[in-house]
Amino acid sequence: MLSRCLRLRLTVGLVPILAAIFAFNLGSAAWSAIVAARLTQDGAGTGVLGVLYAICEISRLPAALLLPALTVHHGARRITQVGVLMLMALPLIGLSGLHNSQLMAIFVLSALPTMAVYVGMPALVIGASKEGRDGWSLAWMGLAGGAGGAIGPSIGGFLTDAYGVAPVLMLFALGSALMLPIATFGKLPGRTAWPGWTVLASRGLPWQALLALGLASAADAGRAALVPGELVHQGQPLTGAGLLLTAGAAVAGVGFLAFGRMADKRSPRRVLGLGVAVLVIGSFASALAVGFAPAFVIATSTLGMGASGIRLGAELALMAWIGRDRMASAAALAETTVLGGRALGAPAAGSLGEAYGGAYAFSAIGTAVLLTSGVLMAWTFLKLRRTLAEAAVAVPVPVVVPVTD
Repeated sequence: MLSRCLRLRLTVGLVPILAAIFAFNLGSAAWSAIVAARLTQDGAGTGVLGVLYAICEISRLPAALLLPALTVHHGARRITQVGVLMLMALPLIGLSGLHNSQLMAIFVLSALPTMAVYVGMPALVIGASKEGRDGWSLAWMGLAGGAGGAIGPSIGGFLTDAYGVAPVLMLFALGSALMLPIATFGKLPGRTAWPGWTVLASRGLPWQALLALGLASAADAGRAALVPGELVHQGQPLTGAGLLLTAGAAVAGVGFLAFGRMADKRSPRRVLGLGVAVLVIGSFASALAVGFAPAFVIATSTLGMGASGIRLGAELALMAWIGRDRMASAAALAETTVLGGRALGAPAAGSLGEAYGGAYAFSAIGTAVLLTSGVLMAWTFLKLRRTLAEAAVAVPVPVVVPVTD
């Protein structure tokens, strides 16, 4: 039996892993979109949706603080398996009915195990990829997840309009169940001796990458809180809103591959810089396109593509810092940072959208990211100047002594 499990682990390649990630994100996106749209139809504003997203992120806080250490000690496989099993059990809450209270309960309770599954995904992808192709493989992971997230709202809207919310919940459970064999039999990167957090701290934490990731997560959470409500308020039915989100996410997914190709040839810092630029452009374009649904969806998808590029660059920077074989721990640190950004971004953007409109909220997102990145660039420049000055002082200047007869 042990040898059979070992053979299965060796034969699970990148394609089955990407297919399972696609199905998982499809079910998750369908469920999230339908919950947001259902609450909006029942009179909930973007502020309520923002608070709901914030509750989801805050509920992850205890695990987020412990997840990097838990992943180091227990491994990505076990953490992912526990998360998948918890997600598969959540639909049992719906046995008593699928009213708004049950929908919100399942939505909030799914946040913590979903985080555990997302931590394991990059490790499984890196384990199935070749050396030197990590950025490209992670980009395909983003594309597979983005494709599932793109199709999910459309399928969820169709199922809800035709049969109600229950089939969407079953789709969510099915997507989670398909991740279980991948988490059990997928190959992980070879383990090396753990150097300890003290040694890693001496290398210097890549705080610039973490700060950019936090900003991108806040912006992307604001986008997630604003877009479904804006489309419904513009008169789009659930199916129509789902199709528009699908088209926009397809555009973002194709563009995201460019970040993966760039990541294998350029430094993570270059990837982060390009991601910030794309995010800012998408934010201001979204503000200008409010009221015209197709252009608005494409613009918000551009914002999401920039956020995904920033996440890719940050994950590669963390992987270079902590080691390729500890990719799950790098992903756990990234998820902890994402948690903080989303907890702030969703309620802030939702409140701004409800008080002043979507155009103002997206303009605020772009302005905040632009100003913060400018401050970060200025700080980096000053630090570089100080480092060069210290290096110049440390180099001895040769003294020429005249020779006299």
